[in-house]
Amino acid sequence: MASLCVHHTSLPLSPPHQVTVPEPSRALPPSSRLPALPSSSNHVSALPRPAAAASSAFACHCKAPVRDHDAELLRALRSNGNGTLHGDTAPPQVLDSRSDGPGGGDGSKRSRFCARDCAKRIMELPVEERVKVLDLLPRDDAALTVSDYNDILSALARAGDHATAVALFRAMPVAPDAHSFATAVQCLCRQGAPDEAKLALDEMVARGFRPSVATFSAVVGCLCKRGRVTKAMEVLDAMCGLGCEPTIRTYNSLVGGLCYVGRLEEALELLKKLKDSPLTPDIYTFTIVLDGFCKVGRTEEATAIFHDAIGMGLSPTTFTYNALLNGHCKEGNPLKAFALLMEMCGNNDAACLPDKTSFGIVLTALLRAGETSAAWQTYKRMERAGFEVDGRALDTLARGLCRRCATDASALGDAEEVFAKVVASGHEPVSYTYCLMAQALARGGEVDAAVALLEDMVRKGYALRKRAYTDVVRALCDRGRARDALQVLVLVMIVRDFVPGRNAFEALLGELSRQGRWADAMAVYAAAVKRGVVVSWKHLGREAHSPEEPIRLGVPVPQ
Repeated sequence: MASLCVHHTSLPLSPPHQVTVPEPSRALPPSSRLPALPSSSNHVSALPRPAAAASSAFACHCKAPVRDHDAELLRALRSNGNGTLHGDTAPPQVLDSRSDGPGGGDGSKRSRFCARDCAKRIMELPVEERVKVLDLLPRDDAALTVSDYNDILSALARAGDHATAVALFRAMPVAPDAHSFATAVQCLCRQGAPDEAKLALDEMVARGFRPSVATFSAVVGCLCKRGRVTKAMEVLDAMCGLGCEPTIRTYNSLVGGLCYVGRLEEALELLKKLKDSPLTPDIYTFTIVLDGFCKVGRTEEATAIFHDAIGMGLSPTTFTYNALLNGHCKEGNPLKAFALLMEMCGNNDAACLPDKTSFGIVLTALLRAGETSAAWQTYKRMERAGFEVDGRALDTLARGLCRRCATDASALGDAEEVFAKVVASGHEPVSYTYCLMAQALARGGEVDAAVALLEDMVRKGYALRKRAYTDVVRALCDRGRARDALQVLVLVMIVRDFVPGRNAFEALLGELSRQGRWADAMAVYAAAVKRGVVVSWKHLGREAHSPEEPIRLGVPVPQ
């Protein structure tokens, strides 16, 4: 099932202005199950009434595996209902779709050609499912009945080749029955062609067949995923007029469509009507509505809807929580999202434990807000749950922990752990992360590790920040390691051709003066002057006490 968060990827619904034809607000459709819904007596359904309804309900599913309708609806909301629009270039079809039906021209030849071409897709099915269908293909065209064609259509639908199934339906040399129409309608809905699916449904009703609730619901869902809410209401009116009682999944599609086009108040009103009807809303109904409110920055109202669902005894799912997490983070309240995430972690219900998307939403928001402590806890929870953190987030977390080391020395170990994870993940840390890590190591007393990191940066060609190598030089001088500090300056000046800052020179001059190495101090001073760095004379005002052998800098010393 798809998540409802936006992370990186973000999951916003398209704003109303992206809908092709803006639809005026209208009354919600009536239903015998929902007497309190607003009436639409002036509305005339676009679907014609059949002359005589079929005596029994016909199967509408293509014998396809059971699909989670609500999960598909949530996935469609996330992807903004992308699909094949009516009028777009149609996918390549095996058959000419202009069949005249029984006796129409060379329909026999076209259907035989299609049957042979369908075999490749049918062969992908399990053995027990394909044997019966493949046995039909060698037969004479005249020997194939509508039931045989229905078996082939259902097999194609199960194989996922909806375009070929629709093409075969159009080229059938025998009159299609209710099962044929139902399969074609389902395939058109799976293709994301709501207008064609509605036309097929219209024709099905006009021929006297009575579509099942699932067939009507498929068309309603397909129209709502494309933002065609008014047409979906027309189909719902016709559905009720034929005595087909909409299910909660049908209304979930309509609620999702209203949220998709920004009609949130109408969606909330429909939710309230459902609560007062015998058709009790499920957790998906509440999730769809609260997700719509979260996406437009109305998280407080979404939270009230969330508590309302819990009050009805419904158990929130991970997608319900993810919608709220995303809403809090979008409104700039990452700590509220963090508290909700910790509530999820402490939940014993496996149905609403946080997933990778939940952690990703909160971790990214916390890092963006500079909440390093909460981000670290989120990272550790995520790690214990067995989820991998992407390298970019780890890189950002490492920088936050390095900054935290300035006030909390205990954070150094955490920073080193995360930095090692970044390198191990294959994500090369950015130059800024390297520099902050070197600074944190130097300030934390791990000077050798800091020097090694600077050398690694030079080897990889990274730019060096003045504060990074200055802190390393100071740390070395504080420990009386003037020679090592001088090597760092040489690394910066000679190898990378950078000009060290005044603070780095003065730190080294101070340590050389303290040790009484005046000749070496004069050489460092000369190197600074040559590079245009103005340093203080205060370290050079005393006489030499215990001169040592001068250190070669690799630069000329003025005589």
